[in-house]
Amino acid sequence: MELKVVTPIIELKQLRNCFRCGLEFRGDSQRVCPSCAVPKDIQRPLNPTLSFREKQVVELVCKGKINKEIAFALHLTEGTVKEYLNRIFRKVGATNRTELAVWSITTTRIAEIVQNGPALMAN
Repeated sequence: MELKVVTPIIELKQLRNCFRCGLEFRGDSQRVCPSCAVPKDIQRPLNPTLSFREKQVVELVCKGKINKEIAFALHLTEGTVKEYLNRIFRKVGATNRTELAVWSITTTRIAEIVQNGPALMAN
């Protein structure tokens, strides 16, 4: 009788700990387990209303200010202004500063008409 040696199959994926929940999982280069991984195309919904600071940024964009001037006027860093602009673009559906300015002017005008009545439309 001849004995066959059975070699175990070695799994190439390493055992890792998830950076988020701490559970062990097998993965090559992932840092989080499959249950914690969130697809990049799914983003948290944003509150559609603009905050006070976001409104200030939009107002300065409408005046044609560049990020450095906005940062100076609001006592922020340029990076913070960029973050505000990205969040505002996502909220209003704009892709650039011009679209944001047009959106701001039209929504402001519509709000005035709704508040003060159709008499403003004649102006």
